[in-house]
Amino acid sequence: MPYRTATERVQKYSKAVIPDNVRAKFEAELSDMIAKQQAAQAELCNIEEQTRQILDSAGVVANYRILYLNFARALFKAKGRQKGEAFIKSAQAEMAKFTALGCDPAILNTISTTVFGAVLY
Repeated sequence: MPYRTATERVQKYSKAVIPDNVRAKFEAELSDMIAKQQAAQAELCNIEEQTRQILDSAGVVANYRILYLNFARALFKAKGRQKGEAFIKSAQAEMAKFTALGCDPAILNTISTTVFGAVLY
């Protein structure tokens, strides 16, 4: 079977994005998209609240809190894309990155263990 040329690909794309078809598909999916977004935002807010409690108990103040919250957000993002050993490896890479930025590895490990259930080191 021969490969499609650039012209054939553009023609196929122009047929796939007929405004009425796109609009109908979007309207059909909208309620599911909103429900998924609400669930994800609720989970993210829960993760941030748990992280803030850990930071409060560790005495982390001011701008340093932002780095730790960003670490938790990075793990949340990785959790949505990977599972098991792949998630652990990704979380270890994030931990190394945030440790290099000046975060305390013990606090990072507490966040990963308490909030995400992932023991990194």
